[in-house]
Amino acid sequence: MSRTTIDEVAKAAGVSKATVSRVLSGNHKHLRTSTRLRVEKAIQALNFRPSSVARSLTSKRTHTVGVLVADISNPFYPDVFHGIEDSALQQGYSVFLCNTNYDLARGKDYIQSLIDKRVDGVLIMTSSFSQEWLVELERSNVPVILLDWEVQTRGHNLSTIAVDFQRGIQAAVEHLVQWGHRRFAHVGGPPHLQTSKDRRTAFLQAVAAHGIDPATVPVIDGNLRIDGGRQAMHELLSLPELPTALFAANDLTALGVLLEARARGIVVPEQLSVIGLDDIWLAAQSDPPLTTVALPRYEIGQLAMRLLFELLEKPRADYIEVVSTLVRTSLVVRGSTGPARPEMRL
Repeated sequence: MSRTTIDEVAKAAGVSKATVSRVLSGNHKHLRTSTRLRVEKAIQALNFRPSSVARSLTSKRTHTVGVLVADISNPFYPDVFHGIEDSALQQGYSVFLCNTNYDLARGKDYIQSLIDKRVDGVLIMTSSFSQEWLVELERSNVPVILLDWEVQTRGHNLSTIAVDFQRGIQAAVEHLVQWGHRRFAHVGGPPHLQTSKDRRTAFLQAVAAHGIDPATVPVIDGNLRIDGGRQAMHELLSLPELPTALFAANDLTALGVLLEARARGIVVPEQLSVIGLDDIWLAAQSDPPLTTVALPRYEIGQLAMRLLFELLEKPRADYIEVVSTLVRTSLVVRGSTGPARPEMRL
């Protein structure tokens, strides 16, 4: 069965193609109500769906956006993506999801593919990132929203979302210190990732603010996944003295620590308090439930789309300063943290 054309709709409604186009685009305020209703009736009767290609030729937009995430298996990213998708659908946009798996070359290939698809914008939600991606997108005049990355560029097509990890991590350390903890450890992400560096630095600065020498804090590099947390816990058990409190770079790592601690007979929080970061849905379901530094993931997705729409609508100067919007973090206290036992305190 052939697809209904705009010519057939115009013929059925007794109007020109231009009139049908005005109704479809919503630019019909100068049409008579009876004419508009007649066109809408013909559209419905013929089950007419306008070609997205034709619409893009008229509007210069494809009503599509691309989203790059680092690891779709990490529950953090689906929550962000839901916020993006819901906001996009409300505005008539479709979304291409691209999983880089922390691979910069793979990310570059995705960027080129999205440019080739003529997407209206790209949202980079990855913890691994290359400035080269921005160069390619800027060259193609594609607006970009970047999550939690500083950029060495200016341009009319870029906005960033910065996450205030420091506030939440300071609250986490303060919480542990109030429980009497003085022996800390940190399990981070891959050391080459900027997000890993930022979270490690924020944690060690918070520890130092309470008179604890950061040089005495064991730091183990993980992979931001559960198996990395389990391996880190295994390494911590080889230390002469087990820390009483541990901060992990994300919740998956912290959950791995909890699993390995249980397997090794370490009781949480009686012998080891554990704090994660992200507040993924699994955090509240673990045993014990995980104390964590929470990010408003769904709201970050919504914010990213709002910033993208603002870029699409505003007049474009040759060069402007990159605008960064700050997202706050907060501590969610659950059962994985508690007081250091008296014999464990220094």
